[in-house]
Amino acid sequence: MNTRWILTLACGAALCAGAEARPADELRGVKAGALVPDYQLTTLSGDTIDSRRHQGKVVVLIYLSAEQRNSERAAVDADRIVKELDDPSVVLLLVTADVVYRSYFETFWEESDISVPLALDGQRILYSKLGLFVFPTTIVVDTEGRLLHVLSTRGTDYAHVLETYLRHALGELDEDELAEQLTARSFDRGSPRSLAARHRAAAGLLADKGLLDGAEAELKAALELDPESVQIRLDLADLCLEQDRLKEGETIIDAVLEGDPHHRRARSLKGIALFKGGRLDEARAILTEALELNADPARAHYYLGQVYERQGDKDRALEQYRLALRQLLKE
Repeated sequence: MNTRWILTLACGAALCAGAEARPADELRGVKAGALVPDYQLTTLSGDTIDSRRHQGKVVVLIYLSAEQRNSERAAVDADRIVKELDDPSVVLLLVTADVVYRSYFETFWEESDISVPLALDGQRILYSKLGLFVFPTTIVVDTEGRLLHVLSTRGTDYAHVLETYLRHALGELDEDELAEQLTARSFDRGSPRSLAARHRAAAGLLADKGLLDGAEAELKAALELDPESVQIRLDLADLCLEQDRLKEGETIIDAVLEGDPHHRRARSLKGIALFKGGRLDEARAILTEALELNADPARAHYYLGQVYERQGDKDRALEQYRLALRQLLKE
């Protein structure tokens, strides 16, 4: 029996024996309201993540275990929630000590389309500082760098609880509203929003296979269940642009921008719509802005390159294509 399984069984035995008389949703190393220790971690791609750069932001840090279904689901849930919040003041950080499972994580990241890098804690330094006990463990750190919430493991209400904790951290919910939302558990597995998320996921798989009609049907079904979802509407707009149904797609995008003029993804799609419609100067301006917002850098660079190519500026076009490739290849 290998060391990893011995450790896993030992943790399970400690839990069963009641080795620690404390609530499950706490850390052994950091108490609620205390400053979370600084950390410097290297990602799978070789970049360095320094916690000091996250000052003034809400940080969601999830410590994962390799080849564990709950860790996989927590990573996917958190990535989706943070994307849908679309708030630059929220940072998602996924961490593991299981560095020997590099190929597993690389494959899972690609198959799940997770957009944030995986940070490696090979020496278990952060693990020890936090005093972790189970996997996955999710912590929410407030803008002052203090521990605000802890979520141990992943239950069926994980996504709802995490989103509620984030809205509390962002100041959208006060203490009474937080308690009310957690009690309500309004987004259970059979809720319309949950069903809409499944249709949206199916649409993504169909679109990847080039089955655009099926993808559109799934998105429309999702929208009926969750008509307020901005991301589903923008998925539908993106699909329209891909099929050169520019007027239809731009109408959806404009409706989103009317409600939120600074929505990052909507502005990026607006730039693509303008390019496809031949309005090159307007497209160049908004795509340049989209790069500053960092909504979808590879795609923005690519379409900016398309704009420059149409305008006859091949040097700038090639530079944008190179930048797009650099974003895609992480090199």
